[in-house]
Amino acid sequence: MNGNGGSRTGNAPLYVLPLYGPARLLHRGRPVRVPLRALGLLYYLALEGPTPRGLLADLLYGHAQARQNLRVELHRLARALGRPAFPPGQDPLALPGWIRLERQGEGEAMEGLEAVEGLGDWVLEKRFAPKPAPPDREALLETLCGLSPPGLLVLLGTAGSGRRALARALAARLDLPFAEGVGLGGMRYLEAVDGAGVERILSDRRTLYVLGLDPGEPPLAFLHLRARYPPERMRVVALKPLSWSEATQGPLAGLAFAEAARVYLEAGGEPEHMRELLAAPGLPHRVLAQIRLRTRWLSQEARLALERASVHGGVFTEAVLEALDLKPHLEELERKGWLAYGDGWRFVREAERRLLRATLSPGQRAALEAQVREALGEVPPPARAPLAPPGALGEEALLLPGEAFGLEEEAGEYRAALLEPGAEARLELFLEEAGVLGLEGRAMGLEDPPWPLLTLDQGEVGVLDLAPVFRYALPVKRGPLTLGLRGPVVAAFTLAFHRLAAEEVEEEGEEEGEEEGGGDGDVHP
Repeated sequence: MNGNGGSRTGNAPLYVLPLYGPARLLHRGRPVRVPLRALGLLYYLALEGPTPRGLLADLLYGHAQARQNLRVELHRLARALGRPAFPPGQDPLALPGWIRLERQGEGEAMEGLEAVEGLGDWVLEKRFAPKPAPPDREALLETLCGLSPPGLLVLLGTAGSGRRALARALAARLDLPFAEGVGLGGMRYLEAVDGAGVERILSDRRTLYVLGLDPGEPPLAFLHLRARYPPERMRVVALKPLSWSEATQGPLAGLAFAEAARVYLEAGGEPEHMRELLAAPGLPHRVLAQIRLRTRWLSQEARLALERASVHGGVFTEAVLEALDLKPHLEELERKGWLAYGDGWRFVREAERRLLRATLSPGQRAALEAQVREALGEVPPPARAPLAPPGALGEEALLLPGEAFGLEEEAGEYRAALLEPGAEARLELFLEEAGVLGLEGRAMGLEDPPWPLLTLDQGEVGVLDLAPVFRYALPVKRGPLTLGLRGPVVAAFTLAFHRLAAEEVEEEGEEEGEEEGGGDGDVHP
């Protein structure tokens, strides 16, 4: 299989695009002479998937004759390969099944391909994109224990993500003395580096450096350092928030569920922010100062736009973008790490949005929220899931295990900790018969009631309120059933399945009989 899902057919020769090291196309281990721009086109299709010809032409050439130039380039590629790479008229272009991307290797990604005009920014974006961090800090420490001086470890995360604490823990694991700032020997932790510091690090052969960087566009000095530092001795790791289990075993240990969940959500899962909230309940002024310090890297117009945007959680619709005058500033806010685009524009971190919102004056906040409400218009209330009548529970029956996505399960209890409005979790079940589903548990959100909603889907979607303590009995049909949660929320719940009580079964049977019997009231065999 290749990067775009194509497959090798027949005895067609297999060509390989190594992702790391010099950009090249290999056939049976030997490089094939391919024009550099055509090589860039193959890498682009391998990493991005099928792409329209028009987009590729604009990317690679960007002028009126772009499409003609692309046709010439494809002809050159076919001549270099001895066969056409793409069927005539194919649009969008897709990587052939007999070319695959090799993701293993060492060195910089696609070395040399940044020289292709039009692809330079794309290559650098792919090259410097951080690899996903392991699922928890303990596992991360284990993977980093292979580091040794000289080396460079880059930790990407906010000031509250525990960058310094992780570096200290790693120094202890490696039995290295820990210090801050540029110097010789042991482990040295930095949160900023200038030109002179870059030269010191490059010439140092005795020190393991750990550099903590904020999210968003990396500083120019770091880009110079990264371009010159030996890639085999460098690691870049993006620090994720603590999981709920990590947090409750660490900074939130010993707290009651409601208090632990509130602090976890308010801190966005970041350990240093949790500790500050526990030490001084209320507005975390040090965290807020760190956020304001990061906003200084924005233009004044973008900073004001960010403040306006903070009144709206979740996805920004086109109408809301217009109402808050955000469109001219989206590119800068994304580049600096504040907004991201998925199924729409939204804040990268909900906890930061809430803190920025809290700094607005009450009058300004109310006026902006009124603009958002007007832009959104009337939103119909969601349909409520039906509840079983009293006395509907019969004997408890076996409930087959479900398939969980974004949920942890332990001893029959399902748990979810969703930090962002776009985060979702669900449990998919199959019921062997109709009955009543018992659902009880605990939940904590951050907004005033109504609480976050749980959705119940059996062909039609209904919603249930999640209170600090909840208990529901829900009539369910035979067949598939999905329970869904959307953040921000921390919830824990158990399930039990009951057959219908005898009188409920009789009533259902009578209703079915009346329907089958027609309009004369007789029951036909």
